[in-house]
Amino acid sequence: MVNKVKKSIALLSATALVFTIAACANKNESSDPSATAPGSASATGQTESQSPEATKVDPFGKYDPPIEITFVGNISDQFEKTTLTDGVTLEDNVWTKAFLDELGIKVKYKWIAKSPEEYQQKLNLSLSSGDIPDVMVLDTAGLQSAIKADIIQDVGGLVDQYGIDEVKKNYTTYNFDPYIAAKNNGKVYAIPQMWSVSDNASGILWIRQDWLNKVGMNPPKTMDDVYAISQAFTHNDPDGNKKNDTFGLAVSKDFALDLGGFFYGYNAYPGTWLEKDGQLINGSTLPETKGAIEKLAAMYKDGQIDPEFYAKPADKIAQDIAAQKLGMMYGFMWNGIYPLQDSRRDHPEADWRPYLIPAADGTIAKPKADTGIAGYYVVNKKFEHPEALVKMMNLLKTLGPKDPAKYSISTDGKEIWKLSPISVPTLEENLSYHKRMNELFEAGGTPANAVEQSVYDKVKKWTDEKDETVWGFYKMLGNGGVGEIAQADIQYYFDNNLWVYNAYRGAPTQTMSDKGATLTTLESEAFVKMIIGKKDMSEFDKFVADWKKLGGDDETREVNEWYSKAK
Repeated sequence: MVNKVKKSIALLSATALVFTIAACANKNESSDPSATAPGSASATGQTESQSPEATKVDPFGKYDPPIEITFVGNISDQFEKTTLTDGVTLEDNVWTKAFLDELGIKVKYKWIAKSPEEYQQKLNLSLSSGDIPDVMVLDTAGLQSAIKADIIQDVGGLVDQYGIDEVKKNYTTYNFDPYIAAKNNGKVYAIPQMWSVSDNASGILWIRQDWLNKVGMNPPKTMDDVYAISQAFTHNDPDGNKKNDTFGLAVSKDFALDLGGFFYGYNAYPGTWLEKDGQLINGSTLPETKGAIEKLAAMYKDGQIDPEFYAKPADKIAQDIAAQKLGMMYGFMWNGIYPLQDSRRDHPEADWRPYLIPAADGTIAKPKADTGIAGYYVVNKKFEHPEALVKMMNLLKTLGPKDPAKYSISTDGKEIWKLSPISVPTLEENLSYHKRMNELFEAGGTPANAVEQSVYDKVKKWTDEKDETVWGFYKMLGNGGVGEIAQADIQYYFDNNLWVYNAYRGAPTQTMSDKGATLTTLESEAFVKMIIGKKDMSEFDKFVADWKKLGGDDETREVNEWYSKAK
């Protein structure tokens, strides 16, 4: 599943869908007095000492004379070969020129790594020595370390005070407090690097509609229906080759990821911290998870799941789908592009359709959403212009569609957006493109910019020409209704407030660091043995007892200590 996610992200970036920058303006005003915002912070990250109403500022105010901001960077060999060409560098490119010309901000890098491993090593050294750049991105663990080391400053309220509406929306779109992990002693020590919740949320059940027609069944409305369809796909020769060579449900050794939607159908969320009566409880230990595993065990015993799933990597699912071996898959809105597109290469009759995840009681299940946070922007305690970070965000949100080939993705596929030291993606951008395709195809009109035109052209290739090379693209972003287009399903979850979020958003606790791997192995082995019948379902209670004894109780205590302070 991880490989599938990575491949999808690469594909989406290449078509300028995920990180395209929205709206257009051209601001070049005079110097703006900087104002930090110390003080106690509210749930939104705004401070009491300064508010947007109390101090009017220019969100595009240009520094005169220019100021310098240092960052750290990480580039891949591929990016270096394809984008850092013709004299382009991370310090000299269209984005650094824009920051200097429009805002009076000169971008510099303290160091640039050539691999994720080198980046992490250099970052750890910077944090331990205190020799950090003016602005950098940290994960939750790094953020907590920086707070304890007292090397970063309070940035609470800066987005509210300096941010334009397009930037502020990133922090009010979702039904959770994005600043919660950044809060400490009434201050807010980071501005979250937001990203789309739904892009990698397992909220779709993909089904071979042609197989469903062959076995004479309707789309599922309950989990019992899912079982019955899986059974028919396994035993009723849906591919018509007169061989017993198909399985109802796609499962690999990463079954906890493959089957997210299956668990959600039973209101089960293994590995997720859920709030119950004011306390956080790990979903892996709850009866609902036991019920889902019991059903999987029945499916395995009936032959509906590959008997060697626990030894096969996630990529094997793609191979089996291409080989016409599987009829159902829980997954993501982008699965039409990968791996389902491959199944149509030699079999264009493979009619995969996305459906909302059914729940056991006949309602629609509540899928677990991604955290919506990719990292945290922090500002060196010694840096005098923390508001400059938000001004850069504003400029990112006002350039792009005016000239996407210059600022986003070049005509020859160079990822120009990566030349900026920060990124501010438009949340649920894929969903917004789907909505625009509905508007354009139903009411007519002209695409608003080059990126939208690219999406439109691909969708039109399928609707007009049935071009197989863009079938998956149409399934992801094309025009249509619930049960036909994956994005409409995603919109349904938003409209009905069905997303479930992990209630724990802090850094890894001490026990997670010390015993997390042991607990993960314990869980995986216990669940697999129950699914394949090597352990009776009564062993679930023993697993819970062992989990608690080997560190689960300590983890639970630690996350609840965090939760009591964060609420």
